[in-house]
Amino acid sequence: MSTAEQAVVIWGEVLWDRFPDGAKLGGAPANVAWHLGLAGGWARLVSRVGDDDDGRRALAVLGEVCDVSLVQIDRERATGEVEVTVEAGEPRYRLVPDRAWERIACTDDVRAALAEASVFVYGTLAERTPEGLAGWAAAIDAARATCVTVCDLNLRKTVHAKMATEIERALAAADVVKVNDAELAQLATWYEWRDPIGALRDGRRVVAITHGANGSTLYGEHGAIHIAGVRAHGGGDNVGCGDAYLAILVHGMTLGWDLERCGRAASRWAAAVAAVRGATPHFTDAQVDELLALEAA
Repeated sequence: MSTAEQAVVIWGEVLWDRFPDGAKLGGAPANVAWHLGLAGGWARLVSRVGDDDDGRRALAVLGEVCDVSLVQIDRERATGEVEVTVEAGEPRYRLVPDRAWERIACTDDVRAALAEASVFVYGTLAERTPEGLAGWAAAIDAARATCVTVCDLNLRKTVHAKMATEIERALAAADVVKVNDAELAQLATWYEWRDPIGALRDGRRVVAITHGANGSTLYGEHGAIHIAGVRAHGGGDNVGCGDAYLAILVHGMTLGWDLERCGRAASRWAAAVAAVRGATPHFTDAQVDELLALEAA
C-alpha cells in the first residue's frame, strides 16, 4: 500500500440525514467515500439508491469527489433516509426501513472493481437484511485475493444482539478494524471477551479505537500508539466524525505513511468535520493541504 493511484472500494449505505433544519447527505460508507475522495484518494462507492430525486441528488453531490459509477439504481425502493436529532452534541438516528441500500448487489462490475482495488472498506449496517448480507458476502469473497479489508463497525441502536453472528463474520473477514469505545464495550458483552482489544487484535494488521474528543488508540505491529484529540471549533456537531477519521486513516495507509502520521492526520480531519454541521462538508484545497501536511503532525 504505497501509491496514491490505488483504488479503495467502499461498500454500504447512502442516506439523507434529515435534521430539523434540513437534509444532509450521509450514510457511513458514503461519508468515508466523500472524505477519502476530498483528500485526493481514489474512492469507488458501491451502494444502491432509488430512482428518485433524492437518489439523483445524492449521486450528483457524491460524484463531485468520488467515483459513483458502481452505485446501483433501484426501480422499486426509495433512496435511504434517516431522521436525526442531536442531543448534547451527539447524533441520534431513526432509520426509515425498506430502502434501496438494504439490498446492494455484488454485480459483475463490482467484482471487476474489486479485482483492481487495493482496499475494500465496509460497514455492518448494510448486512442487516438477508439480501444485504448476501451481497456483502459475495463482495468479501471477491475482495480477499487482492484487497486489504477494512471493517468500520456501526452499532447503532437499530443493530441488536440478534446481528451478533453477522457482525462476528464481518469482523473475522477484516485485516483492519475501527470501533469506538461504546462499540468495543458492546462487542465484549456479546462475545464475552475478557480482553476485547486482544480479541480484536488477533491476526489483524491494524485496530483503531476512537475515543471521541479524547483522541484514539492505534494498535499495529509495533504495539499501541495513542493519538491525541484535536479541539474542534464550536458551532458544529459530531455527525460523521468517525467516518472521516477512518477515511483519512485508510488514505494515509495507501500513501505509505507510518501509522502514527495516519492517525494524527485522521484526528485533525475529524476535528475539522466536527466544527461544521453535517457529515460531508467541503474543504478548500488549502484546508486539505494543511490537514494532511506532515509538519502539522
